Amino acid sequence: MQIRAGDETITGKRNFSDEKTILKKFENFFTCSRQIINTNKKLFRETNQIPIIFLLSDDFQIRQAALKRWKFSLECFQSFENNCQWNNNDLYILTNSDPVFHITYTTNQRLAFQLGIFDHFLFSLCEQHLITTASGFGRIAAFASLKLRNIYSLFLDEQPSCDNQSLPLAVSGHHYSGI
Repeated sequence: MQIRAGDETITGKRNFSDEKTILKKFENFFTCSRQIINTNKKLFRETNQIPIIFLLSDDFQIRQAALKRWKFSLECFQSFENNCQWNNNDLYILTNSDPVFHITYTTNQRLAFQLGIFDHFLFSLCEQHLITTASGFGRIAAFASLKLRNIYSLFLDEQPSCDNQSLPLAVSGHHYSGI
């Protein structure tokens, strides 16, 4: 899942007041994630897999709030026999809780570029992609994955659902990039 909150969050010009407000503002992304997982729960049971959400965002407050509420524990991550139980109401989130290095707003542009490329690589390895419509960052990684699955694209403050919000890779590529 990739959530683009805007440059104001990186520069500190816009801060959300508390975790509840943050999670409410971006509720549609978390709800859509849960819907995608529920659609595939039979597959997860049959393969004995736990769905994990890799969260990218330019706002570390979103990442911190999501981790506080739905953190995927290190013990669960390291369990080889998948001893962790999957609760259908929970999301298991992996993300970096540190402030993001944006190439425009840092003195260490090389590190910002390297971290951005690494995030792209990790996001491209995900099985399903849920991205912010008004952002190219997540879209590039979703295209690079070449997964033949629909890409879910949401606007901020949109309805908390991902019904009718997905496009096949080829259609999405043509629609947004002219490819």
